[in-house]
Amino acid sequence: MYRIRFHGRGGQGMKTSSRILGSAFFYEGYEVQDAPKYGAERRGAPISAFVRADKKSIFERGIIHNPDLVVISDESLLIAIPEILLEGTTSRSLLLVNSSGNVSEWKEKHNVKPEIVYLPSNINSDDNESTVHLISTSCAAAAAGLCGVISWSNVERAIHEEH
Repeated sequence: MYRIRFHGRGGQGMKTSSRILGSAFFYEGYEVQDAPKYGAERRGAPISAFVRADKKSIFERGIIHNPDLVVISDESLLIAIPEILLEGTTSRSLLLVNSSGNVSEWKEKHNVKPEIVYLPSNINSDDNESTVHLISTSCAAAAAGLCGVISWSNVERAIHEEH
């Protein structure tokens, strides 16, 4: 089973990103669960979303505590909520960080076990709708690529249906 957890801030499109990835898995023939989790709905507040995908029926429910992949759309969350981002990760997990810089100092400070994969970006979230689409789409596409089982045509289909 694939267990992917998304972290971002309200308004950055992480709920959309998880839906894109979930749809792409579905088009690839997987059983899928896709669910957002957020507290007070306000722009800029931390949110998370979850995708489970398996070729068999999925009986797990709720928050993903032991992710295979953690997608982080806003590197400021590395400072704000590091323990939440790292919850349940192991040396077998991957962190996909939308970042324009190097977070090796952060990795050492927090004794991060997972490998970090960078989604090189100088894109910062703001109220610009096209920027939000770009962040959500690039995070979903990169996550699909890291999973390694989703065809590009199914990623494109999911993106076109969502946007």
